[in-house]
Amino acid sequence: MNSQIINMALVMGSMQITNRLDLEDTKTKQLILGAYISAQVIVLSISYIIQRRILSKKDTTVLKYLDQPKPMSGEEPKLVTTTNMAYDLEQNAQAQKQALMGLALMVFLHFQFGVIRPLVVQSILPVKNALQSKFAQVHLFGKPADGDLKRPWKADNPFAALTGAEPQSEAAEKAAIKKAEKAEKAGKSESKKDL
Repeated sequence: MNSQIINMALVMGSMQITNRLDLEDTKTKQLILGAYISAQVIVLSISYIIQRRILSKKDTTVLKYLDQPKPMSGEEPKLVTTTNMAYDLEQNAQAQKQALMGLALMVFLHFQFGVIRPLVVQSILPVKNALQSKFAQVHLFGKPADGDLKRPWKADNPFAALTGAEPQSEAAEKAAIKKAEKAEKAGKSESKKDL
């Protein structure tokens, strides 16, 4: 089942749960806050375990890919040469940063404005997303990095089905990488001539 559909079902289900709760009751608020904090601890623990596993594998296989610029920036894709270990660590660090930013935002909203309802949703979705992330699938559950789990990991596009956008084939990706490598070499040789 599509991840976005599951997320929507979880959001709707948690909204129904919060409608049945007495959100003015201090004990209920404390339970929801405790569940939220526990969920964030679980997410950060999962991230830490993944980081340890990435470091223990020491996968120094070379990984080349084109880093796509932000939409409508007008920039060309940039060739990135790294290792699987460095790439996985970078992806995990981004997930940690995102989790901490979400935590900071929710704590601010809760203590500044008394927001309680979103804490119920945020007690469920981050744990689900952390366990379903591509690096968790590879490093926690031991799935091979093939197919959808092949690096570089693409972010799921919820609008791909609506727009009819098809993912780039592996052969087209390799051709684009070779073209970028040639352009990079040509740029380096031109800069040497100028010196």
